[in-house]
Amino acid sequence: MLNQHFNAVYDPNKPDPMIFDAPITALGESQAAQARIEISHLDLADVIVSPFTRTLQTAHLIFGNRLPFQINATVREQLCNSCDVGSPPHKLARDYPHLDFDHLDDCWWHDGEKDHRGISVEPHETLQERADGFAEFLRREGIHSTAIVTHGNFIRALTGIQPKNCEVIKFDPH
Repeated sequence: MLNQHFNAVYDPNKPDPMIFDAPITALGESQAAQARIEISHLDLADVIVSPFTRTLQTAHLIFGNRLPFQINATVREQLCNSCDVGSPPHKLARDYPHLDFDHLDDCWWHDGEKDHRGISVEPHETLQERADGFAEFLRREGIHSTAIVTHGNFIRALTGIQPKNCEVIKFDPH
């Protein structure tokens, strides 16, 4: 989770600024640089990354090309605002040609009944089921020594922790 263009202009008392799949800001870039220092001593094997532009940018700033990235829409953010509507796989593949998006559906973010903004807000129960399923996946597959570049609401659903922007949290699914 980090500072992104949407967060820089969002005001809960004003209409959604309608910034879809928002990139990170200069502050987000500096937060990622700090995270790179914080994780430098960890023995990591690979990285699971949410397909949002902001997490792809963050993962690249933290890890560069040192570790393989697994793009996983399960660790996406809960869809609450326009910034939580993603980009289709063909656009992501164009912007990040070195990464594989072929396994993603055209609409890999939550898709349900639309609100007045035309956005399908993801119910908390759906987010919690997704987080629980991901924790079970980690346990079943014996995944360890893996960084997960994800989002605040997903982290809270997975761990019970409300993280700060770009906070590094150790998580053991067992």
